[in-house]
Amino acid sequence: METIPFLLALAGLAGGTFLMRLLGVRLGARARAGGEDGEVSAARLWMDRAVVVLILAVAVTGGLYAGRDIADAGHVLGVGAGMTASLLKAPMLVCVLLGMAVCALIRLSGWSW
Repeated sequence: METIPFLLALAGLAGGTFLMRLLGVRLGARARAGGEDGEVSAARLWMDRAVVVLILAVAVTGGLYAGRDIADAGHVLGVGAGMTASLLKAPMLVCVLLGMAVCALIRLSGWSW
């Protein structure tokens, strides 16, 4: 990777992380000052949704690509099995172990696309 694009990507990620944290602190302070009625503000609701979308986007791209190439079948199906287990509210360790086991079995069988 070339130096300039790497540094720009690094600066963008660092700045975005800082802004997300700052926004979270500001929204948290505003929600506490807003009242005790238990109602969630619209900004906090959108922030929670944005975090979920960001995590899902990273998981999907990490599961579909290995470097610059499309990942092999074991990798994709292993990530899919782990994500499915997490949607079914399995503990994190179970999700990771299940994903690893599915990936290993697919690679051992020699099946690919």
